[in-house]
Amino acid sequence: MKPSSPALAAAAACLALLTTACGGQDKSEAGTGSAEQPVEITYWSWMPGTKEMTAEFNRTHKNIKVTFSEIPAGLNGGYDKLAKAVKAGNAPDVVNVEYQALPDLVTQGLLRDSTAELGKTVEGYAPESVRGLVTLGGKTWAAPYDVGPQTLYYRKDLFEKYGVEVPKTWDEFASAAKKVKSASKGKARILDFWGDDVATWAGLAQQAGARWYGASGDAWTVNMTDPATRKVADYWKDLVRDDLVLNHKAWSPEATKSVTDSRAIALIGASWSAGGIKTTYPKQAGKWAEAPLPHWGTPATGAVGGSSFALSKDTKKAEAAAEFVTWATTDKAAVESRLAAGTSSGLPAAEELRATAKESFDASFFGGQDIYELAGSQVGAITEGWAWSPVHNSTSLTVQNELGKAQKTGEFWPAFQAGQRAAEKSITDRGLKLAE
Repeated sequence: MKPSSPALAAAAACLALLTTACGGQDKSEAGTGSAEQPVEITYWSWMPGTKEMTAEFNRTHKNIKVTFSEIPAGLNGGYDKLAKAVKAGNAPDVVNVEYQALPDLVTQGLLRDSTAELGKTVEGYAPESVRGLVTLGGKTWAAPYDVGPQTLYYRKDLFEKYGVEVPKTWDEFASAAKKVKSASKGKARILDFWGDDVATWAGLAQQAGARWYGASGDAWTVNMTDPATRKVADYWKDLVRDDLVLNHKAWSPEATKSVTDSRAIALIGASWSAGGIKTTYPKQAGKWAEAPLPHWGTPATGAVGGSSFALSKDTKKAEAAAEFVTWATTDKAAVESRLAAGTSSGLPAAEELRATAKESFDASFFGGQDIYELAGSQVGAITEGWAWSPVHNSTSLTVQNELGKAQKTGEFWPAFQAGQRAAEKSITDRGLKLAE
């Protein structure tokens, strides 16, 4: 079934779970405290810079004290930890949630309907396209922090050495890949593809026009085997089969080494990748640049990742938690403290904070390039109509496993067929309605 709008998809999820996640919330039992007796709240995150950001909040706010705890990244255990904590009655008051995981956590009943605490704030600063990622069934479940347009990072010095122009289209990219292999006498490849990374694939599919999830009436739709996804899968199959790209496991030591050794001279990333590239490859300072992602003929891109701040379902300190979340997502001091360490480069969802982000991030690693201007210019190019499903987390595990099997051969298409089956099964197993 082809999906309709994200709003309908969200409504379908909430209609199916009116008695659980989308129902009422306990009232907050604490205000925002005082300097003499501050309200103490807990905050869980794995996001770079959030520990430093929390310290700045505590330094400047005496009525609320935030205790920060670092947890594993979402699908690496963070979301499971949250689920277990909610069940045990010791969940944090605030937690970071990636956009693609939000519907899953909402339908599991892990998050608080924060419309009363955060709804007007979010409406005031977040663009509609980003607002839609945290709005389900007309309710606000989190406050967006950043948006992640997919982009291309590349080694300026090695592109020049091998006589390669920055490709604007995927046809040009394939030609450039052949040139890099030839000019380097087989020592280098244009890219380490990370063919097992579901987030990368989702962004590439979105760019090509795919809509993996949506709704028809009050039922969910799944469409991971559409022509757009097939086109993307076949494109990268050809590059892998012809040995024109490296294809290491995402985030692996082998992938890192390929870039360190200049065997891979570009990376597909997102606006938030700049900080990670900077800290991972410090000896390559001044040699990297960012460019729009190559496209299929009309400038467009997908979105990868992006995070929000959510209140957990059972917080008894929603007012204080909301004050912290509002500060973290809308205050210049929050952006400055989060980006000052140089480990984070998230593009704020609030456009008025992007100038602050630019000033707070040391761009000398990128030769002084204004990476925030580049990333910001790509927000409007993100292909519209994308929605996430309440079963994307579990579906991703299936797809990732199958993609990993295909990395040597490039036979990626069966992974999306497996994902289609897994998503359909998970939807019905969750008690949600699947469109016929």
